[in-house]
Amino acid sequence: MKQTDICRPFCSGTFCITLNQDKVDLKTAEASCQDRNGELMTFESEMDENIFDILRQELHGNFWIGLRLPSSACSNLSAPLRGYKWASSSVHGSFIPSFSTWKDSVKVCSPHCVSLSNDRKWTERPCSDKTDGYLCRTKHRDACQAQGLSDPDVFQSSKGCSDAPCEHICSAVRGGYKCSCFKGYIRDSQDPRQCKMHCEQQKCPAICDKHTDSACYCPDGFLNTDKICEDINECTMDSCDQECENTFGSFVCSCREGFLLKHQVKCIQAEHREGFVHATPITIGSVRPAANNDTLLSSSAPAGGFLWLWIFIVVAVAVFIFVIRFYVVKLQKRREQNSIQQSSGPVDNIEC
Repeated sequence: MKQTDICRPFCSGTFCITLNQDKVDLKTAEASCQDRNGELMTFESEMDENIFDILRQELHGNFWIGLRLPSSACSNLSAPLRGYKWASSSVHGSFIPSFSTWKDSVKVCSPHCVSLSNDRKWTERPCSDKTDGYLCRTKHRDACQAQGLSDPDVFQSSKGCSDAPCEHICSAVRGGYKCSCFKGYIRDSQDPRQCKMHCEQQKCPAICDKHTDSACYCPDGFLNTDKICEDINECTMDSCDQECENTFGSFVCSCREGFLLKHQVKCIQAEHREGFVHATPITIGSVRPAANNDTLLSSSAPAGGFLWLWIFIVVAVAVFIFVIRFYVVKLQKRREQNSIQQSSGPVDNIEC
């Protein structure tokens, strides 16, 4: 399996030490090691020190190890381990690495844990701090190659789906969880735990509230007509300065030869760029409609503004035609009245 970038194994004999580059607190780091059938790194023998000499070249920052101060205890600066205890019950409390060097000499009494850096120094810090990563000890040589960890859609968590991290559907997997969405939605690229409405064709059924069937919504860039979401063709609204290609829910602007696209919709003269053509897809922004609004349009793209401008023009033309017709009819009636009055006027007497 493909090895992940945030976890690297350093193995010797029957066990491995894994370097995990994930900024988390100690509790999360400890749970993550347990999910991989391991535990936070502890030093049990000189072999551990030899492995550390190899992996220390890869340490950039501070990494949690399995050494913590017992609750309701204060550190003892005169003791080699300062009163800290190894997290593993298999480690003899008397074992002390030869390079054990503390970075600071300050007595602490609140819950503290220890991180290790590449200069072989131990740093006392609150267990709630987020370090640059953590070191795990495991007997599994495949610790960094588990399917759940190599899947980019997996969120690492020891709690899985227990705290409902996904907006729609949560699936627990080894080492974490995966989020998915209901039909008519896709995962939000800004936050894959959230979902947003999506349509991959020109028309899609609107998504309506089950309790109030009158409240129906459409994805950005679509118009709701009788509970059918129909793609808005932004290219008919002069959305682009030059070339325009309509896409479902959005549009793409491009420029002719010798021009450069600016601000996604404008084309400017390109200096010393002969034959240069550029196109940029327009991303329709998200707007949450009011309860009595059945149309969802863009807020960040000019589609909504052009739509209202187009409606205003159509209404203005209709009013103009109505006014012209009104005056034409009125003028025609006046002419008819004048004609009748002339025909009914006095007639000279004719003598026989």
